[in-house]
Amino acid sequence: MNDQIFHDIKLFSSAEIKKLITMGDAIHAMEMAFASFSDGTSQVPQRLISGVQNLDLFLKPAYSEKLGLIAVKIITQKKEGNIQDIPAILGVVLLLDMKTGVILSMMEGAYITALRTGAAAGIATQLLANKNAEVVAIFGCGAQGKTQLESVCNVRLIKRALIFDINPDSAQKFKMEMEAKLGISVQIEKNLKHLKDAEIICTATNAEHPLFGQNDISKGVHINAIGSYKPHMQEIDPLIINNSKLYVDSKESVLEESGDLIKPINEHFFSHDVIEAEIGELINKEAEGRLREDETTIFKSVGLGVQDLFMAHAIFEKYSQQ
Repeated sequence: MNDQIFHDIKLFSSAEIKKLITMGDAIHAMEMAFASFSDGTSQVPQRLISGVQNLDLFLKPAYSEKLGLIAVKIITQKKEGNIQDIPAILGVVLLLDMKTGVILSMMEGAYITALRTGAAAGIATQLLANKNAEVVAIFGCGAQGKTQLESVCNVRLIKRALIFDINPDSAQKFKMEMEAKLGISVQIEKNLKHLKDAEIICTATNAEHPLFGQNDISKGVHINAIGSYKPHMQEIDPLIINNSKLYVDSKESVLEESGDLIKPINEHFFSHDVIEAEIGELINKEAEGRLREDETTIFKSVGLGVQDLFMAHAIFEKYSQQ
């Protein structure tokens, strides 16, 4: 009996997930995930992060009584020194039946992480960026930078992307792949002189200091900041945060995990009151979004297990409907 349950586990490769789920599907799943998190119908126990030699190990659970499902993601992320042909982020997502504890599926986790992270930027951009935005800047040309660009193009009529990466080869590969996939102009930038052209900025790096300053950006820009997930990491200038409307995936999580907020708060630059609302509260009409075209808005995310749960649910549902 136990062997049969084990053999019934459905395995999903990244290739299979790509065939089943569009970016539009993923953005819709993230909208439901954030709404569910903020209204309390899904629960996300504190994630575990552990350093193992040159790796960060993440264990991220979440469950929803409404869905009747549990998801547990196990992820490794290399701190530095990428190995050729092996992605920086690897892992799996397990989807379980809450009532029985049976494992329904095991899914390739690196692509789910990139997909749901990009889709989170997509729903935030849809809600907060100016409607006529046409130029986006991407900092970090890895897998998550790609899905962020794709998601932004899904919700705005983007004509041009400016890309920034410390690795010239990564930037060139990114340019070739995304121009072919999205049909837009992708420009490799080596300094910040053209950043003011960007109406949307996405950051997905391991930076420990701000990537740009207040004087480098234009009024009315929207920023999706997802790279700073540890207290020592920092991508966004505190002055920009202090002069913006800041939305987060989870107030508790960003205040415990992200150097973008922890560092300035510890230095008494601003307090936790700088947070306008959770993005789920905005989705649920419990908070206001952008009110003027010249406002700067920021979506700061450290990633939540509920995103993996709703992404895995969407994938399994699509498979089950075939």
